[in-house]
Amino acid sequence: MSAASLLALGGWDAVAIVPLAVAASVAPALARIDVAERRLPNALTVPLLLLGAAAATVRVAQGDLASLAALACGLVLLAMAVAGGMGMGDVKLGLALALATATLGWAAPLTGLAASVVLGGVAGAAALVAGRRTVPLGPALLLGNAIAAAAGASGAG
Repeated sequence: MSAASLLALGGWDAVAIVPLAVAASVAPALARIDVAERRLPNALTVPLLLLGAAAATVRVAQGDLASLAALACGLVLLAMAVAGGMGMGDVKLGLALALATATLGWAAPLTGLAASVVLGGVAGAAALVAGRRTVPLGPALLLGNAIAAAAGASGAG
């Protein structure tokens, strides 16, 4: 979701636009690195996570508790990582994206997680058919949350 789209759909809201625009700007690099190396570097995920946390803090100060949905998504991702289903880079990225999309409302991070799980499952099934045992989850997280951001910015989420 581009900043221009957010402006056209919802007006100027820096708390929503900045974390989503930054996430969109690093998404191609994160996807490329995850596909090639099966890792999501801290140099990209940690600043994104901190930016999402800052946006969530502003929203909570404004009385908006949608970031609680993002934290719930983070706990689900952490549980999946503990079970061996993903790495901690995926958890950091997923939580960062959930916090960023939570600036659009409580449904956006939940939609992002659901879409990411579906996309990751499809990618995982395709990988198994192709004889691979692992699949990078970063691209699914990025695309799923982009879908959620687009839906949330349009008022559908």
